[in-house]
This record gives sequence, structure tokens and C-alpha cells, in this order.
Amino acid sequence: MTREHDGRQNNTDPFGLRGFDFSVRVPEKSEIFDADEARAYIDGCDYPESADDLLLALEMQNLFGPASLRGMRILDAMCGPGRLGREFLNLGMQSVAFHDGDEIMIAHAKEHAVKVLNDGQSIDMITSPVERIPVADNSFDLVITHNATHQMADIDRLGMAMREFLRITAPGGHIIVADFQRSTAPNFFRVLEERLQFTRPEIVPLLIPSFTAAFTKAEFGRVICSMEGIRKFTVTDAEPPTLSQKMRERVDADFVKGHIMDFSPISQRVIIQKEQV
Repeated sequence: MTREHDGRQNNTDPFGLRGFDFSVRVPEKSEIFDADEARAYIDGCDYPESADDLLLALEMQNLFGPASLRGMRILDAMCGPGRLGREFLNLGMQSVAFHDGDEIMIAHAKEHAVKVLNDGQSIDMITSPVERIPVADNSFDLVITHNATHQMADIDRLGMAMREFLRITAPGGHIIVADFQRSTAPNFFRVLEERLQFTRPEIVPLLIPSFTAAFTKAEFGRVICSMEGIRKFTVTDAEPPTLSQKMRERVDADFVKGHIMDFSPISQRVIIQKEQV
């Protein structure tokens, strides 16, 4: 353990979290990175050992079942570097589309998705604002977005995105939002402090704003309750995954040890099923 970590553990508020009012949302500066930020994000986040998106892909496989998920038309919405979509392809999913508003992100996602394609698999690339995704109604069985909604400017923008996701989801299909949350619950502070202990010190000032910008479970609930055409939905804390020994070794190979901690009460899961026709 480093000396810095020793000092943090002796501090009752090691990261100054009690100085933030998590009951009030503070938006991030922008929904879209500029070119330099996009490249820096790709360089820092899309590395071979990362287990972050693999854990979410496995969570979806457990939720829907491998056979069912394999046949779904999947959209990795607001995909950034496209790692989640690639993890779906690596697990054998047949049809995966990648969407983002940033051309650099989409170009990177395409370059690396092509490398993992097998016979029978298909991909599509979509560059557009999230509130105007240029595909037909009912195009996808699963629309999923990972750690992206906290970048939205305000709750109205969140509502626009969620309604667009609903439009392009097929009847009976699902929308999944996996993202950080903002909370004042004691376990939120406890787990977030643990997460930050395993975050490189230079990244901590960049990560905390993601939590102050995240939406609460209640805010997601209000948005969803204002939407028509939903059969059912849940908004819950994320839960730690159950890992096989092989997957535990895979997670341990990821030098960002905090990734598995994101599957905890510092994150949330929004699961929406669209009405059947």
C-alpha cells in the first residue's frame, strides 16, 4: 500500500466528498469531446486488459440468456470507443450497431470492431446526435448505453434521448442504461471512497465530476414515468457480478481495479421494456 493510501485511510473524509452537495446536479462541461479529448479518452480507456465493458456484456448475457441475446439486434448507443459492442461480438452476438455523436469515436469503434468480426456477424456504424438517431422505428431488440448519460446537459436532454431510444426499440424489446448515479445514501459515499482509493490520483479530480453530474434513480424514474409506450421498468442500484475463476483472473488482469467496483451502489441499472403491439 502506498503512503498516499495510508494517509487517505486515516482521514475521515479522504476525498472531500462531504464537501459536495450530491442532492444538486452539476453538469459536466460538454456532452461531446473535442478532438484532443476524444483521442485522450480512447488512449486512456480502450486497452486490451479492460474488464469494464466485458462485465456489462456478461451481465446482459445472464439477464437475457446467451441464446436469446445472440439473436438480438443490439445498439451500443453513445458507444465512445465501442468496447461494449466489441465485447458483444466476442461473446458471439450476431448483429451489433455502434452509435456515437463523435466521428473520431465512431472511426475508432469501426476500426477495432472489424478486427473481431466472425462469419455470420454484422455491424453498422451510426454518427448522429443522440436525440436524432437516423434509423427506422423498431430497429433494435436491445438498446444499451454504458457510462454515458451522465454527460448530458440536463434532464430534458435525458428525456429526449430516452424517448429516441424507445422509438428505435422494437415492441417487447429492451432499453438498458448502465451508468454512475448521484446519491446521498451512506453506502454510496462508502463505496465511492473505496472506488477512489483504487483510482490513479491524477484521475480522481476527473472522476468525481462524473458522479456530481450523474442522474439519480428518482430523476430517471420521473423521466420514464413521463413516457408512453412502456410495458414495465426498474431503476435499481447495480450489483456485484458473480465471477467464475476464469473471469476473476480476467478481471484481476485489468490494472484499473476500480472497474469491478462500478458494479455496486455507485452505479445504477435502468431496465425498460417497450410495450408489445
